[in-house]
Amino acid sequence: MTEIFASSIYFGLALSIGIYVMAVFVNKRWNVAITTPLLLTTIGIIAVLLLFDIPYANYQNGAKYLYYFLVPATVCFAVPMYKQINMLGKYKWAIVASLVFGCAVSIATVALLCWAFGLSDIIRNSLASVSVTTAIAIGITKELGGIAAITVFAVIITGILGNAIGKQVCSILGLRNPVARGLAIGNSSHAMGTAKALEMGSIEGATSSLAIVISGLATAILAPLILWLFG
Repeated sequence: MTEIFASSIYFGLALSIGIYVMAVFVNKRWNVAITTPLLLTTIGIIAVLLLFDIPYANYQNGAKYLYYFLVPATVCFAVPMYKQINMLGKYKWAIVASLVFGCAVSIATVALLCWAFGLSDIIRNSLASVSVTTAIAIGITKELGGIAAITVFAVIITGILGNAIGKQVCSILGLRNPVARGLAIGNSSHAMGTAKALEMGSIEGATSSLAIVISGLATAILAPLILWLFG
């Protein structure tokens, strides 16, 4: 019976949506970091595939249809930016400066940690764009000579963590200004984190959406320079 369901082209799609709906229900009942729908959905899908020994290819056969919604969903991030365009213009230089500095610190931190743990240059180059959205991160990794698969894995983990604990980290660090909160989340955990920022408020969502774009551009420019400095 399991093989029949797993071989269906709708299996991956139905499993993803079904587990996500349950995850949302759990999060509404127990609203804590570890019950974040994105985190629970990821864990749930992996658990089902492992428990019933279902090949990832079978799951992907149906789940791939979700990709069609990624582009319009990403474009929708422009809506909160448009609504807050006057506010964004007011803080434009502070926004650009903070995001460029944040990207530089992120890249330098990766380089230092890789050096401290004796990791190879290939691993370092693969992790340099860890806080950038996947499409841009892959391009940066290819230019740096890294491994795209490692980059994608790191970006996904970063996004999930940002979505799960981004709000709590902002509170711990004392970030109460909605502009600062949005920039911090968008700069560190790209689109997945921005989904959480949109839940926090319209200003957080707008600045986090903008951070995705500027951070991608800044990382593409700064990554080769900073990694060159670290040799």
